[in-house]
Amino acid sequence: MINIIEFDNEKYNFEVIFSNFFGEKLCTLHKKYKFEPEFLDMTGGKDEYEIIKKVYKKIILSKTFHALWINFIKDFIKPYFKNEKILFQKTPSFRIFPSNHSVQYVEKITDGFNKHIDSDSPYYHPKFESNFWIPLTECDHNNDLYYQDKDWFKRVDIDKNKIFVFNSQVYHGNKVKNNSFNTRCSLDFKALKKSDYDLNELTDKIVLKRGKRFKQNEWYSTKYYYEEM
Repeated sequence: MINIIEFDNEKYNFEVIFSNFFGEKLCTLHKKYKFEPEFLDMTGGKDEYEIIKKVYKKIILSKTFHALWINFIKDFIKPYFKNEKILFQKTPSFRIFPSNHSVQYVEKITDGFNKHIDSDSPYYHPKFESNFWIPLTECDHNNDLYYQDKDWFKRVDIDKNKIFVFNSQVYHGNKVKNNSFNTRCSLDFKALKKSDYDLNELTDKIVLKRGKRFKQNEWYSTKYYYEEM
């Protein structure tokens, strides 16, 4: 299932928040920072990983950003679920896909894409989640997110004031190499109706998160991953 949510990009201007932190337009981060030409997963190579860590420490984990995040969820994500009680990712994931760089985060590349579903190894996301993706930069066919649409891979191709929503069983991913002149930055997160949460669907299999290992039925809980609203 695919949906698109439009949100108030002036009230919730995530692009400006992050670009102010970097002191650089997000689409030109590759000009300010040195990125390794290739890295193996979205936690990045050494340089990219250090940048991401600073983003979390200085912005995403701050009280100011969390308050903004809660209001954003209340204004646009909870209504998507008909204002029922929801579980949502406590902190969004911030991604950088540098210009002229390659990233591989699946074991097998398909036609030059990191094609996968989130319940695949090593993250083992629950099948009852929905995915929410927000581009923070203008995207083109070289750096956009792609998703499975019937028999072919299709660009998401949305504006920066929109959220792309898809269920956890939709195949998606970006190209292995970003041949665009622009770096792509984005936010993504998971959410679901609380009534859809089913502990019986979770197991003891090991989830890899930021280099640490957790049991799936422990990690995907309000103790670690979700917040309730």
